[in-house]
Amino acid sequence: MTSGTALRRLAIPAIALLIAMPADAQTKDHAPVSLKSSSKMAQDKSGTENWTYIQPRSVFTKYRSVIVDPTSVYQGPDAQFDDIDSAARYKMASVVTEELRQELAKTFPSPAKPQADTLRMRVTIIGATKTKGGIATATRVTPVGFGISALKSALGKPGTFTGSILYAVELHDGRTGELLLAAVRRRTPDPLDVPATISQEETVKAVAREFADGARKKLEQLTGAGAP
Repeated sequence: MTSGTALRRLAIPAIALLIAMPADAQTKDHAPVSLKSSSKMAQDKSGTENWTYIQPRSVFTKYRSVIVDPTSVYQGPDAQFDDIDSAARYKMASVVTEELRQELAKTFPSPAKPQADTLRMRVTIIGATKTKGGIATATRVTPVGFGISALKSALGKPGTFTGSILYAVELHDGRTGELLLAAVRRRTPDPLDVPATISQEETVKAVAREFADGARKKLEQLTGAGAP
């Protein structure tokens, strides 16, 4: 066997291993490659999973209605779903859509067709991690565990053994399709939200509620809608 042949044979399994490796750090290196808005987003801070693109606030003041498209599940090569199956991913997406539509309707009507003052919101779930049910709950109910969770809550850190959702949100002008905002974020329930630790389903519901509430408040701030 020649040395060249031996090297090629060693290279094949090595390449296969690299291809099979998970892209866990993907959003710490670059925005999701298959998002159309990826090239416009900049990393908020080096080493984080936060990526953002946003036009000046003055651009948003004319908008008073929002159409929420069905949440999609990311199909890019750098998706981060670990061992979460396809059915669970799409269930997750439907929960996010429902929560967003209910919450945003408190301030922003949703017209049947885009008007001159309509924003279109698109959310894409990029990845998720699982909640370790039972273990996660146990870390909250003991005095020491509760104290640690309270500290994490105050510091804005995730709770122990609790899952998360990595998502992208994009806002476009409803008529022209112009991109106005794009962001990638990872969200976990508040560490003191004990019901969210019971199961993956409850974690998803908690994340969706918190995300929807935050999205409504952010849009109110950008557009001035709902201001007295």
